[in-house]
Amino acid sequence: MEEERIKAITNKAQNPNRTERMSHEDLLQLENFFENFHVYDVYTHTASSTSPWNKGVRKSMVENVKDLARKNLLDPQDERSNGEFVGNDKKIHSLARNELTKNKSIKIPAILLRRLGVLIKSIGRISCGRKSGTCWIVSGRLVITCHHVYRSFMQERREESNPTLPIEVSFDYFYTGQPEHIHTIEVDEDSDPEIENFRLDYKFLRLKENQALEDRDSLGQFVRNRSLDDGLVIIIGHPKGKKMLEETCVVIRKFLWRTQAQRRQISAGLHMTNDNLLNKFEKQGCLPYDTTLFYGSSGSPVFDLNGNIVAMHTQGYTLDLGEDHEVSLMEFGVQFSAIYEDMRRRNFNPEVYFPDYNLGPDEERMDEDSN
Repeated sequence: MEEERIKAITNKAQNPNRTERMSHEDLLQLENFFENFHVYDVYTHTASSTSPWNKGVRKSMVENVKDLARKNLLDPQDERSNGEFVGNDKKIHSLARNELTKNKSIKIPAILLRRLGVLIKSIGRISCGRKSGTCWIVSGRLVITCHHVYRSFMQERREESNPTLPIEVSFDYFYTGQPEHIHTIEVDEDSDPEIENFRLDYKFLRLKENQALEDRDSLGQFVRNRSLDDGLVIIIGHPKGKKMLEETCVVIRKFLWRTQAQRRQISAGLHMTNDNLLNKFEKQGCLPYDTTLFYGSSGSPVFDLNGNIVAMHTQGYTLDLGEDHEVSLMEFGVQFSAIYEDMRRRNFNPEVYFPDYNLGPDEERMDEDSN
């Protein structure tokens, strides 16, 4: 009876030919109805065991919400429905733009793809037995990767009781199941340059001489002294030791990453062995960002939108969702501003390996030939 009464009052109120004022009793009943109106009543369909939550029901519910938005938010006098909001109130437009639309921030300059298309030939999958990571050519036969990746190789040798298990780098690993396109080069451990720091998680290695290295750029010339606190980065590596992938990632401001991670219900630990590195990162060198490239991507170069290397991917938090499915809650890279200064303090002569480290953004052009 109450619903019929409310419907009758509403129909009378919406009658464009009505001349009399609504009664005080009708107004009070409408007011009481709206005070007790439940948010779920905007949906005219209810899912149940007899009416399951199927695709048709969901689609109908979405259309109901759209229809209510048109009726209540757009100007009812505008028969053209051109999107004018009542009272010029554009809050719903801002909500849709900020929360519901595609994140515009993942757009990157198209010309960046030309540079990366050349440089990816110098990024490789480094492995020893079942363990793997990512590395890239700094100069000549020198490559760089994470120190914890190298330590995992030593652990693999111990577990396999094989101290001579080779460490190999595979370049051009772009396609799964096509080994004929891959060039594999063994690490020359007898000439270890001993340029490393386990706290900042970097390790240089030297490859054995191989003709396959001749047409690959030295990426050390693209390392820059640029500490990022926001914006976008590009990560290229071999997640899970498989074919090379690229991902555009949003940088998380340093003072927000812990809150962001907690908001994502973090309950897992670090997926690397050096737990102390996290606290070190908060003091220097930390670059937090969102990415799905973990496990095997450690050592990947992290590019800025100018196509220069500003960090090396190292570690992160992951959350196990079961059924062999994991998500990354927060990932980190160590910025080269920290690595360079550490090498300088240790007399490793970083300017030899990163000759354009202090080159400013106004002193270069991305469209210049990289080689």
